Amino acid sequence: MTDAITHLAQHIKTLATAPGRIATALPDVWLFRADAPLAYARGYSSMLNVAVAISGRKTVRTGNYTQINDREHFLVMLGNRHYEADVEASPIKPYIALKFQLPPDLLGRTLMELAEFDTTRQSKALPAPAAFVGKLDTALADPLLRLLTSLDDPAERRLIAPLCLRELAFRLLRSDAASVLRSSITREHLQILKAMRFIEENITQPLNVSEIARSVAMSPSHFAHRFSEFASVTPMQYAKLIRLEKARLLLIDDNVAVNIAAEHSGYASASHFSRDFRKQFGISPNRYAKAFDGASSLALDA
Repeated sequence: MTDAITHLAQHIKTLATAPGRIATALPDVWLFRADAPLAYARGYSSMLNVAVAISGRKTVRTGNYTQINDREHFLVMLGNRHYEADVEASPIKPYIALKFQLPPDLLGRTLMELAEFDTTRQSKALPAPAAFVGKLDTALADPLLRLLTSLDDPAERRLIAPLCLRELAFRLLRSDAASVLRSSITREHLQILKAMRFIEENITQPLNVSEIARSVAMSPSHFAHRFSEFASVTPMQYAKLIRLEKARLLLIDDNVAVNIAAEHSGYASASHFSRDFRKQFGISPNRYAKAFDGASSLALDA
């Protein structure tokens, strides 16, 4: 057992002190402990999730597949499906596992970026089972340990934890579990992610829903509905958020004038930009830029 895996197991044990599901500060990360045998006649997995076992044994049956997750192994299970499971555990040898979910947008973005480098891996995609069990190694244990240790500090939880989850998605997509993860991303997920990238790459140009939908070969009405469902904002609201963020960074990082920030972020009118900026950030762009001149933080009026 490597140092990273040993330290990860020790950290999980210190957190999983009572039977049942144990929440963490991140809703997509939790622990589970059983001190006695359990049986799930009809469990349900709503989203793709990963379970890393450090003690005990769990047998999962999905369709014609049976997977066994025990010490120093990880189980990847697809979402939106029922399963049967048996947990072997006792007070002396409890079943203890760290569990986390990987949202479709995180997997999709990572998959799209990885495809630029792993063209051979992508071409070998095969029909995937609903679950996969693999051996835990240092490449996975390292980001898992960093993820857990980041949860106690608010700043690390906000900045480091998302990076750890992104690295975990990357590592799993380059492992033997890749086919299961890839099958959780639908064609429409990838189309919406490509549309987001199209918006980001063309943010200085005039954009409309029809043009964005055409870039991913979808009808405007169907695209708008699916985009809002996936991103929780409309395509044009997303474009506005990207423009405002680009302008905000120009103001504080490049110290440009307000009209230049507006122009370089795709606004035809500086006054329109100023109204949108104030509505989004609660302060005018001029005051925002001046407040950040030589400062690292800004207190806004309540």
